[in-house]
Order: sequence, then structure tokens, then C-alpha cells
Amino acid sequence: MHRRDLLRLGAGSSIAAAASLALGCSPEPSAPRRIFDQGIASGLHSSTQVVLWARCAPELARGDLDLRWEVSDDESFSQVVADGTVVAQPEADHTVKVLVGGLEPGRRYWYRFRHPREDSATGRTTTLPAAGSHVSSLRLAFASCQSYNAGFYTAWRDVATADLDAVLFLGDYIYESALVNLLGSARSGDALAEATTLEDYRRKYRTYKTDPDLRAAHEAHPFVPIWDDHEIVNDYDRRIFSEDPARAAAAYRAWFEYQPVWPTDGTRIHRDLPWGDLGHIFMLDGRQYRDPHREDGLPFGPMPITTHETAPGRTMLGHHQRQWLLEGLSAASTRSTWKVIGNPVMIAPLRVLDLDTPELRELDPDLPEHAGLYTNSSFDSWDGFVWERHEVLSHLERNSIANTVFVTGDYHSFWQSGLTPDFDDASSPVVANEFAVGAISSGGGAVNENLLFGSAEHGPYQPGFNFVDGSHNGYGILEARPDEMVVTYFANDATSRTSTPRPTARFGIEAGDPMVHTERL
Repeated sequence: MHRRDLLRLGAGSSIAAAASLALGCSPEPSAPRRIFDQGIASGLHSSTQVVLWARCAPELARGDLDLRWEVSDDESFSQVVADGTVVAQPEADHTVKVLVGGLEPGRRYWYRFRHPREDSATGRTTTLPAAGSHVSSLRLAFASCQSYNAGFYTAWRDVATADLDAVLFLGDYIYESALVNLLGSARSGDALAEATTLEDYRRKYRTYKTDPDLRAAHEAHPFVPIWDDHEIVNDYDRRIFSEDPARAAAAYRAWFEYQPVWPTDGTRIHRDLPWGDLGHIFMLDGRQYRDPHREDGLPFGPMPITTHETAPGRTMLGHHQRQWLLEGLSAASTRSTWKVIGNPVMIAPLRVLDLDTPELRELDPDLPEHAGLYTNSSFDSWDGFVWERHEVLSHLERNSIANTVFVTGDYHSFWQSGLTPDFDDASSPVVANEFAVGAISSGGGAVNENLLFGSAEHGPYQPGFNFVDGSHNGYGILEARPDEMVVTYFANDATSRTSTPRPTARFGIEAGDPMVHTERL
């Protein structure tokens, strides 16, 4: 389990005691009252296609699971531009997905599902701009980490009312763990002790999607989701497919059933979405291809980096995904201004003691690259994949690929920093920027750093960060124009049902200049 999860159990509470409460501490969600009790959703796909999603509650449908879907270019559905039928089958837990084609590029549409007993809510969705077309603006929300019991989804309530083109969801849509459920006590509802089977994972998604604020966000905007670890099990890597293939297959199947994503090639989820001549979005899979962590890693406290983390060839992305990313970035640099990389775990280093100095290296020539103590102690982030991080960032430098940003989830806290290929070389240029976002509801914040330094903001990071907020929940909004990008952080306390996210920091980047202008709000 993550150090942030373990530490939340805290002194005076043992894992054994927590486990004894795992069953019966939260009531099951109430029985569905509407046919579309988990709402509807859509996903970005192409310039002429969108993905539509819904689930039909079999308890109410009484065997009549035929649904009709409609897409209109106006909210009143006076002009239906595409329609059809689909059957909600038990083999897919009565979820349905439709890939709607024949639409116009760069257009907003409205959609709904219809059942003889009732209609769904009305949703809004969008097609991508046509390839090479001139686009003047792009506005995205980005978010991650939404443990159901840990907090309320007031951030999603805020997102639902925002004027956006799409939402990038960066992982941890559900939490599989019984312990994680106990770490947050703001509300109940997710009573499942531990998800290990297909039905377990499906129950998780059904529970999460009963939340009205999450449903509202899905109805208002198309999503572009990727997974991180808790969609299967904490901190997993590629070994899970040989060590527990049934669990991995069940978790992945449930994710595809419940997310508005059209399968393209087996379990592949990394993909790119061109936004005319303005931007290009790349969404990464940081899990199913990654090499294992070292066995002696600790869940919390500072840990020294070793030659395991810095070994040449060590990969998070896998060879094919890495090549796809590098080649895609090169191609995008000739066609669009901004490159936005949806990144599940932090790429900026979390080093708090620099041991890679000329004096120490003279004493020990075998010191690992970027030697020092790091607070992402399990090395689950890009700190555990030093060679590959260098490959990606050096590619940006070698090929003069400008205007690249990583938007990142996972760490339950807000961070901003410039990225260089070699952060131990003062002359190494900033080639990209990272914007790591707080959790929608998951608790703890930057637990390790908060405990070590009293507050994550006070950590002696080497290199440093332009902004740190280690305590709040929230989300980010990215606004891109041909000459400028502005990223705003919105923070709140998800343990409060009424806490409304407020802007806490704004970052500006001028096209062609990687230096960030930071404004604390």
C-alpha cells in the first residue's frame, strides 16, 4: 500500500484493528430508483466520432433492456443528427457503449439514451477539430484520485458548471482496497472490503457512479480517462499478469465496461488526440508495461536512490509506448503549438538530499546517477525510472520540441516545476513543465513530506519547485491559446460536503518560453 495510505492509519490504530471494521462499517448503496441510476457519459474519440456510455439498471428494466440513443446539434433535440439502438446485456453488467460516427469536426453535440420507462439525462459532448484546422482555444480540466468514502465530490460539482472542452482523468477512478476505504470517514457507501473479482470491481464502479456530482461532470463534458494503480491493486506492475492474471483481467474488463473509451487494441489505453493546429494531447499508461520496484523499498520515509532505479533500459512505459510517445511528440511539434501529456505519476524528482556532488563522486565513483534521498519512497513515480525519464526529456531537447506540459495525478497534492533532462547540471535547459494536481477526494495529501517537514511546502527539494500545496483536494484547469497557456489550481477540503473549490494559484507560459510566471491567489 502507498506510504500515504499507511500513514493515514497513524499511531493508535493498527491494521488489524482496521481490518476488523472492514465489513459492515458502511451501508450498501440504496437500490436504484431510476433506469439510468449510474448516469451517462461520453468520451473524446476523433474529429467525426464520439463515444457514448450508459448503464441500464436491470432491477427496474424487468428484462426489457433495449435502449435507443440520440445525438442532436441542439439541446432540445429538435434536430437529431444520429440515432440508433443498443442492447444492455448482462455479459457487460448492463453497460452499453456506442461509437457514433458521421459527425462534424469541432462541434458540440447533445445526446441522450431512451428506455420505454424513462429517458436519461441530457449530456453534452464534443468532436475533435479537423486535422490541421485553425483552433483559437483549448480548455481542459484535469483531475485524479477519487476515493468514495474519503470525501465528497464537490470538485466535480464545480467542474460540471465550468466551460470546458473536455476532462482529462489521470487515474484512480476507484479504490480497490479495504484499507483505503477506512482511511477516509467523510461519508460511507463503499462497503466492499477488497475488490478481487469481476463482480467486485463492477460493484465499485456502480457505487462511485451513483454520486450526483460525478454524474453531473460526466453529463456536462466528454472525458479522456486513463488508469493508474487502484483500478487493480496498489503499486502494481507488469508482474500481475503472470502472478494474478484472473484479477488483472477482471479489473481491466470492468474498467473498459464502465469508462467512455472505445477499445482499439486489446488492453491498450495510451492514445493521442490532435486539437487542430493549437494542441496535441497524449495520454499515457504508466502501469501495465512497467518494470517492478526493488524489493527493499519502504512505504514511507526518505530512501536512497540505487542502481536499480537508474539502470539503463528500465521502463515504465514499455518500448512500444515510449517509441509511440517520442515519435508522436516529434510529429506534433511540426503541426501544433502545445503538447499536453496526461501523466499518471509525477515526473519531477522528489529529492530532498543531494548526494550527487563532485566531492562525493570523487570518493565513490560508483554513486548512482542523481544520488540522494527521495521522499517518493517506493519509487513508484518517474524517480524509479531515471533512464526512461532522461530519454523522454532529452528527446524534447534534441529535437527542439517546445511548449510541452505534463499534467499529473496520483500524489494527492499540488506541485509545479520545470523539467530538465539533467537536474544535476545547472546548464541543462528547461524543456517542459509539470502541473501535478491534488486529489478529487482521496485523503492524506503529500503525507510523507508533510510528516517529514511539518508541511510539504517547507521541504528542501533539490531541485526546487515553483509551487507546492501538500494538503488540499481539488483539480486543475488548463487554458491554451496560440500565444499563451494558463493553468489554474482549484483547491478545497473534500471532507466537507459544502467546501467549494477556490483558485489558489495561476501559472502562465508564453509560447516559445518555458519559464513559468506564478501567481498565488
